[in-house]
Amino acid sequence: MEKADDIAGRGATPQQPLVSIITVVLNGADTLERAIKSVVSQTFRDFEYIIIDGGSTDGTLDIIRRYESHLTCWISEPDKGLYDAMNKGVALSKGEWVYFLGADDYLLDGFTSAAARLKDGTTVYYGNVYRPVADRIYDGRFSFYKLACRNICHQSIFYPRCVWKKFSYNLKYPVFADYDLNLRCFVDDGIQFKYIPDTIAVFTDEGGLSPRQADKAFEKDKLDLIKATFPSRTHMLMLARTGLLKILAVLGLQKTATAIYHFFLKVRLVPAKGRSGTVKKDEKG
Repeated sequence: MEKADDIAGRGATPQQPLVSIITVVLNGADTLERAIKSVVSQTFRDFEYIIIDGGSTDGTLDIIRRYESHLTCWISEPDKGLYDAMNKGVALSKGEWVYFLGADDYLLDGFTSAAARLKDGTTVYYGNVYRPVADRIYDGRFSFYKLACRNICHQSIFYPRCVWKKFSYNLKYPVFADYDLNLRCFVDDGIQFKYIPDTIAVFTDEGGLSPRQADKAFEKDKLDLIKATFPSRTHMLMLARTGLLKILAVLGLQKTATAIYHFFLKVRLVPAKGRSGTVKKDEKG
């Protein structure tokens, strides 16, 4: 492991907690310099910057050495995949909050704005990212219903130190270990989530893990986790019978009502409907 002589941002101040920024990279010579420049150009300075390289064979190490004076530390060694490298970064970090920046992503000015909002050491703070491939901001405030359908982008999240005292990335899930972590944190009574309306980074997704890649172990366990932490099917059916979804529709919240219904349907907490739209009595939820 190599350590930089010039440490960027050591020690938290009462006004601005220390953030550990971690970049994991493998053969990222085409984009890594852009990511590093976006970090060192931030006006927010209470951070440490750690790079975990998986044994690159292109020009990645040359770039790291070029910016070594801006790094708290960096290592280059083989690993067991993306999330093993991210766990290594957490183990080396000392920040009150941990933030992951992909080697093909880069920070925006919203990072500094978001960092100024970090106050409560039991709260996961998350904002937005910009996705050029879709030309849209992703993805606003999350409820448990929304999280059950899609993940919070980790480039938008600041994890407090208390998360890493309880959890780490589960290497059982090669593609969706970050999704698994978010679900576990979201249902943990000791951890809160707070949305901050800042666009923190550009998420390019140029060389990362594709959401289309199979992670069968996670898909199986995800459903079990949702069922274990969600109210019983009986409770949901009782709410449905009280007309909850109809009330939401009357209030002009038809999209919300539809989303909730389809979420319940997805995790089999309400019976499926037939083609006519009526509940089939011979189908079990």
